[in-house]
Amino acid sequence: MKCIYQNECGSCDCINMEYQATLDNKQRLMENLFGEDLTLPVKGMPFPFYYRYKVNYALGYDRDSKRIVCGKYSRGGHDLAGIDSCLIESRDCQKLVFFITELLPRLRIRVYDEDTRTGSLRYIFVRQSFSTGEMMLVLVSYNTDIPGKKHLIESIVSNFPNVKSIYLDINKRSDSMVLAPELKLLYGQRAIIDKVCGKTFRLSPLAFYQVNPAQMKKLYQTAIEFASLTGSEHIIDAYCGIGTIGIIASDKAASVTGIENNRDAVKDAIFNARTNGVRNARYICGDASELFLQKDLRADLVFMDPPRAGADRKFLRSLMALHPERIVYISCNPTTLSRDIRILSDEYRLKKVQPVDMFPFTDHIETVCLLSNTQSKKKESYITLDVEMEDYYRIKNEGKNSTT
Repeated sequence: MKCIYQNECGSCDCINMEYQATLDNKQRLMENLFGEDLTLPVKGMPFPFYYRYKVNYALGYDRDSKRIVCGKYSRGGHDLAGIDSCLIESRDCQKLVFFITELLPRLRIRVYDEDTRTGSLRYIFVRQSFSTGEMMLVLVSYNTDIPGKKHLIESIVSNFPNVKSIYLDINKRSDSMVLAPELKLLYGQRAIIDKVCGKTFRLSPLAFYQVNPAQMKKLYQTAIEFASLTGSEHIIDAYCGIGTIGIIASDKAASVTGIENNRDAVKDAIFNARTNGVRNARYICGDASELFLQKDLRADLVFMDPPRAGADRKFLRSLMALHPERIVYISCNPTTLSRDIRILSDEYRLKKVQPVDMFPFTDHIETVCLLSNTQSKKKESYITLDVEMEDYYRIKNEGKNSTT
């Protein structure tokens, strides 16, 4: 398959290469960073197309014809390239986006014009469940409303019965952020459901969730394998998000403590734990760097999956003070991963590295690393569970940042 938009669209820089060649390049990159002896063969995809189950499209006007343009911004620029097909995004998501785009002129719905700052609709965001096919749609507007949205919603729902949730997002920002926190439910349920590794997860619009569900399963299975759980370990899941990795690991652990500074994500994690019948997990809304230093918080194993910028030095220092026996580090940026491993190297030895091709035909690579404590004397590891079992699933007052 060949992409005709490679020169205009900034999403994929390797889309017209042979897939094996892209894997070979990523393998060499990882071996150069971490060594051939520690780097396992990259896990690719049998069919590396249509894998993205979260998509967003920008809207604008063609300067000459004044027709609506739906597409992607160029890499490193702000030129909007109109496209009508994509080789890496879910076919269902694409059909929904292009259906909406064609419908807008007929309903006289104006998209946002950056030059005149008029119009309303800026982006179309779609998230789809891999296991159920359910879709969530977010209409991102510059204004507090979209005139004609009632007829738009009716047409969408009647033509796409898998759309279970439609939100309006108000975004007046001038940067590249697509979704702003101001969300209003227009139709259907507040979240959709997906399943991975035998567990069920609720996905809300702002929740972090891997975009490639097929490779996500390989990623988490690798992380659990690297953890070498025996059933007696106390686990901390740092940057836990909606609780995915900790919940998947909970069957093979004594306890799981998830730490996340996003309160909405903590709510999702608590809901997901309850939905899956997990009774040995608790979730704390707060800064892991500070919580690691509490006297009642210890762990045998820490899962960490920081954002692309990696972990900051404060977090890494606190992590070494916590002194877990093992660390399983999941990263989407090999450069920041290498930097963080060097900082941890005074106390931790890198044991093995597993690249996972989460983003085929791009220059991104996801990685799972196992680090082992080099200190000869193992400190006692424990977690004080100072709440009743019912409190694991109870959301405290919204204004508090205590254990939830």
